[in-house]
Amino acid sequence: MIVGVSPAIRHAVIVAERYARTNLPVLLVGATGTGKELFAQHIHNRSGRPGPLVDVNCCALPREMVESLLFGHRRGAFTGAIDSVVGHVERSDRGTLFLDELGSLAPDAQGKLLRVLETGDVQPLGSSTKRRVDLRVVSAAQDDIRDALKNGRFRRDLFQRMAGVVIDLPPLVERMEDVVLIAEHVAEANGKTLDPGVRSVLEHHSWPGNVRELRFVIERASHLVRNGTVSPAAVSEALAMGQEPVGQERSLQDVIAAGVATGWHAARMAVALRIHRATLFRRLSHDGLTLRSLRESHGSRDSRATGATLGAGLDS
Repeated sequence: MIVGVSPAIRHAVIVAERYARTNLPVLLVGATGTGKELFAQHIHNRSGRPGPLVDVNCCALPREMVESLLFGHRRGAFTGAIDSVVGHVERSDRGTLFLDELGSLAPDAQGKLLRVLETGDVQPLGSSTKRRVDLRVVSAAQDDIRDALKNGRFRRDLFQRMAGVVIDLPPLVERMEDVVLIAEHVAEANGKTLDPGVRSVLEHHSWPGNVRELRFVIERASHLVRNGTVSPAAVSEALAMGQEPVGQERSLQDVIAAGVATGWHAARMAVALRIHRATLFRRLSHDGLTLRSLRESHGSRDSRATGATLGAGLDS
C-alpha cells in the first residue's frame, strides 16, 4: 500500500496507475529507500497480467552467472550445468519482470536483454531454439544511472527501451507531510498506535534512508514499548539504534551540550549525538560520571550558549 498525500507522491501514483494496464516499460528513478519496489508491486497488481512478478536485483547477479540466471541454460551448456534451468525472463512470461538496480546490470547482458525486449524471444544458453515470451518490464534505478549513460557503462539504446514511462520518486525529506501518515500505517501494522508527541520527533529528523528508514524506526520502536502506544522516547531510542556508527568518540563538552539542549533526556541526547543510548552511558561510565551528576553540575548553564557549542561539536 502506497501511503501519502504530498503532491509529488500522488502524482507518481496517478502516473503509475495510468500506465499500469499498458505494455509500456516503466522506469522508476529515486534514491534508495524511496519505495521503488512498492511501486513495482503496485503497477503489477494493477496490470491485470495473470503471470507472476519476478523480482531481480541486478546488483546480486554474479557476473559469471548473469546470462544464465536471466535467460536460463540447458544441461551441459557449460561446466557445472548438470541440469537445465529456466531463467528469470522466461519465468516472467505473462507477468512482470522487475529489474531492480538496473544500472548495475553487467554490460555483456545488456545487449542480450535488449534483443529479448525487441523480439520477444528468449534463447537459453546451450539451446538451439528460442521461446516466445510475453512479459512486461518494470525497472528501478538510482539517479546515478544518468552518470552510467554518460560514461558508457550503460547502453543508451537499452535505457531508451526501458524508459517508456519514467516515474521519479522523491526523497522523504521532500514529502514531510507524509512522514506521520506512513509512521501511523507502520505502527498499525504492528498492532500499535502513535503517541501525539511522536510527531515532533519524526518531523525533526531528515530521514536520509527515506521510507525504508522510517519503517524500520517505527518497527523497532513498536518492540520497545510494552503497551499499545509508541512513545516519543521509544522513537528517539529507535532512531539512535539505526544511526550510522560515526562520531562515537564525542567529547564531554558535546555530551553536556546535548544534555542541556534536550533537558537531559538520555534517548534524545543519544539521537543528538548520533550514538546509541548504551554508548552514551558507557562514555559517562568511562569518566566516572553519571547522567545525574552531569545534570546537577551543568543543568543551570545558559542553554543558548551551550546549544551553540552542541551545533559546533556535531559539525566537527
